[in-house]
Amino acid sequence: MREDKNRMKMGIISGASHATKYKEKNPKATEEEVIRYVTREVEKILKEIDK
Repeated sequence: MREDKNRMKMGIISGASHATKYKEKNPKATEEEVIRYVTREVEKILKEIDK
């Protein structure tokens, strides 16, 4: 249970980090575009956490 909470926290932080980096590279991107990008990247993010 604790491991799942830690994984979720790491996922949230990593997703926010990806969103920030995407927005820096694409300053005119809308919030919707940023969310779509992070959503597409979720599998990669989770694989990185599981390493």
